[in-house]
Amino acid sequence: MKILFAVHQFFPESRAGVEIVTLGLAKELVARGHEPHVFAAKRSLPGGIRPYETEDYEYEGIPVRRVGRPEESPSRPYRLNYENHEMAESAREHAREVGPDVVHAMHLQGLSASVLQAFKELGLPVVFTAADFWTVCPVVDLRRHDGALCEGPEVSHCVRCIAARNPDPRVKAQANLPGAVAGAAGALSRTPLARLSGSLRQVGDVGRRPASIREDMEHVDLVLAYTRLTRDLLAQNGVGAGRTSVSHYGVDVASVANAGEGERSPEALRVGFVGTVAPHKGPDLLVRAFRSLPDGLRATLEIHGGAGGYESFAKELRVLAGDDGRIRFPGAFSREEVGRVLSGIDVLVVPSRWYENAPGVVFEAFAAGVPVVATGLGGLSEFVRHEENGLLFRLDDVEDLALQLQRLAGEPGLLAGLREGIRPVKTVGEYVGELEEIYADLVGER
Repeated sequence: MKILFAVHQFFPESRAGVEIVTLGLAKELVARGHEPHVFAAKRSLPGGIRPYETEDYEYEGIPVRRVGRPEESPSRPYRLNYENHEMAESAREHAREVGPDVVHAMHLQGLSASVLQAFKELGLPVVFTAADFWTVCPVVDLRRHDGALCEGPEVSHCVRCIAARNPDPRVKAQANLPGAVAGAAGALSRTPLARLSGSLRQVGDVGRRPASIREDMEHVDLVLAYTRLTRDLLAQNGVGAGRTSVSHYGVDVASVANAGEGERSPEALRVGFVGTVAPHKGPDLLVRAFRSLPDGLRATLEIHGGAGGYESFAKELRVLAGDDGRIRFPGAFSREEVGRVLSGIDVLVVPSRWYENAPGVVFEAFAAGVPVVATGLGGLSEFVRHEENGLLFRLDDVEDLALQLQRLAGEPGLLAGLREGIRPVKTVGEYVGELEEIYADLVGER
């Protein structure tokens, strides 16, 4: 069977969660006798690939075609983020060349939702994985410009959220606009005045995003959600209702299996954070909670991960840690070192401030036999079960997080009991087995 994966970016330059999952699936499919291909977007940069230019190559035996994204600038039509007919034509052309039996869209940011119609016009079955909330949230994570959690698009907030994430200071300043001003701009964007103002046209594009994506998502045969939270949030925003199956991805357990069963210190609880050192990941919350632990409680904290794009925040985090010798910052590490990192901690803390959608580090920790302390939000709480395989604490609550850490350090048998409560983790092979059945059913229906 030929499977064409559509993804927002890919190796070698891009190697985040979606790319790792996609590569793992493709390699397992090859091992089972299938023929996977990857169609991906790539940022257009000076001296590199130009907008809509293509490049073909193989990565670890997987054929890849990448297409240059439109050049990024404040004047680029925002519409191209979700509706891009040139990108759709590139997708159509590549699908004709490959001749896949099924298309699996892993992420559409950069490609745009327009590629879905292109695939469907060729009569291809289409599976879409909701790896995050891109279909309903222009900044992906449903975390607003003011830090509040969000449940769906509203143009007065969306335009400020987009501005807040833009690296251009001129654009970023617009995140501070009063809500009434942003709302008025949204209303004006739907009038003839928008023809006279580039800014109003951009706001109008943002306002049209939800309906446009909903329309394109009708070309999807099946939506796969990693969590019930994702399924429900998408459905209440008109995406995938009645066509969504919940099943999280599998991980490569070989490199981390039993990593957490190494020699443990009888004197100190080894606490670890593993991930991007970024505000929405909440490592500052963990540092504050750790520093508030009672004097005499023996514990250490290691912050593992890079700060790409969040360097100023990482500096502030080190200042927050001060001269506390119990806190270390080992920094970034390679994928091959995950087992080593997990073998050096007794508990993983995931103090996220947003709806984490099945983070791989949680599955890897469980595969290594390491319990997890996590924010008690939907998504995370579907995997971390309080007092069974980990502990949950209230969102943004330093005191509650400190209490859970204190329990782990002081309650006899708690840590060992949580380790025993960890269930077997789904493997890549098991997940591919699920997908093979899905693909076969869709191809059979066609």
